[in-house]
Formats: sequence, C-alpha cells, structure tokens
Amino acid sequence: MNANEQYVMSQVGPMLQPGEQVIHMSVMRRQPGLLMQMLLVGGLLLFLMTKTYWVVLTNRRMILIRSKVGMFSFTGTPAHQNLGIEEWDVRNIQKGTVSGFANTRSMTFVMGQGPSQTLRISPWMKAIPGTKMFFEQVPQLLNSGQLQNQLGGAPMPQQIGQGMPQQQMQQPMQQAMPQQQGYGPPPMQGAPRVLPPGTQVMVTGPDGNRYPATILQEQQGQYLCNMQSGQNWVPAQFVARA
Repeated sequence: MNANEQYVMSQVGPMLQPGEQVIHMSVMRRQPGLLMQMLLVGGLLLFLMTKTYWVVLTNRRMILIRSKVGMFSFTGTPAHQNLGIEEWDVRNIQKGTVSGFANTRSMTFVMGQGPSQTLRISPWMKAIPGTKMFFEQVPQLLNSGQLQNQLGGAPMPQQIGQGMPQQQMQQPMQQAMPQQQGYGPPPMQGAPRVLPPGTQVMVTGPDGNRYPATILQEQQGQYLCNMQSGQNWVPAQFVARA
C-alpha cells in the first residue's frame, strides 16, 4: 500500500466490525455538475463548493472520510486529515449509475431511504491506485445485489447523517456484533454508559471475575474491549472504569 492507502486504513481499521472487510477505496468529491462548473466565475467559488473524501467500500457499508485539498494543489490529492465520517449501509443502496467522460466522471448512488447521492470521481487519479477499479467495479457489485444479499437477514440501522464527527457516526449492524453469553447480574448500578476509546476498564466476565481491559470503541450499548485473551464485545453494564 502507498502512503495514502495506509492513512485511509489507519482511519477505517478501528471502525471495522467483526467480519467486515475492505473491498475498494478511492478519492471522490461532492461538486456541482459540469454545466454549473462552467457557469461559475473564478476557481475560488468552485473550490469553496467542493468537498473531498477518502471513500472506502466494505462488504457492509460505504465509508466517506471527509478531508480537504489545498487550493493550489495540482494533483487534487486530499490531505491526511479526518474532518468527519459519513456512512451508508449497502443494503440501502439500490443501484449505482455512472456518467461523464474521460477523467471527469460521476457516480450516483440511488438510495432506498433518503435522497440519491452523486459523487465525482477521476478514474485516472493515482492518489489511490484502485480508483479506476472502484469506478469500474463498484456499480456492478451494487447493481448485482451481491453485497446487499449477503446482509439481507440483518436489520438495517437508521439513516445515517452527513458530516458528523467519527465518534457519532459509527452505526453497527446487529449481526456483526455477537452477543456475549452467560453474563450474570450487572456488577454495578449507575455505571457510566458511554466511555471513550482508550479508557482503562475492568470487565466482569461470565465467571464473576474482573479482568483489566482497554476500550477500543463503543457501539449500541456494547464496548469492544482489548483484553489479554484478545478483543471482545462486552455489554456496557459489565464494563466499569478501572
């Protein structure tokens, strides 16, 4: 992987749920259409109306990491900067269409819930070597229903918003988070329900013993805890500050 791919994986890796795999990644933009671009006077206005993203497709969702590009950047490569995360559940994407010509192309994702989303893409761009492959293969994957069918039995989370900070955007899929079995009554009452990543905690196991751990992430009332035995999802009521 080149430096850009390594950066993207450093942002996406901690978000991946059990069994979730990265399939494609690219650089994409939210930008006015070509006609509007021609009508805009001066590059500054177009620059201000453009939002740039590192985009990752997994076998469960589309993840958009908003970044920024310098006004005088000739390559259009986004900075290694995370300005917010946006996510789309692949089961909500009914189809993908492409339009445009040469190195000025666009992809429209038709949603089952919510408005369609159009992003511009330059297939010849080398910031992410797989950009051309993203453009060629992602619509086929979506239109065939291959990704959506894999998750057909899992409930779809609520529609996810745009431009929110990463810690607010992570929406897990129920089947991706196996429930821990065998837990007894909660060890504490009134314990904090939201602890940030990096917090040192004690986890009460099914055997009643308490084990040291570090929180990696929190999703839907469960914590991904890094323990001596490995990484485990634990219901919040069995996790308390160390």
